[in-house]
Amino acid sequence: MDERATELTNEARIALDLLQQSGSASVDALRVAGVTMPAQALYALQLAGWPVVRRGSTWRLVDPEEPVPPKPAPIPRVRRVTREE
Repeated sequence: MDERATELTNEARIALDLLQQSGSASVDALRVAGVTMPAQALYALQLAGWPVVRRGSTWRLVDPEEPVPPKPAPIPRVRRVTREE
């Protein structure tokens, strides 16, 4: 493993092992693997420097060199003008 793994809790280690083996995992899959608090385990992975991202309902490890997809254009703001009757 990496030196980042030394800072992890037991549940974060379980989540990391599952993500490394399968590539992606849902919160339910993490619970089945024995993680009682999946959100905290994933947050601990992010704090330790692991590139974990959420795609839909699953979480996955990504390559840190992977290009970031572009953000969608912002929704234009519309100014409301009162109509005179």
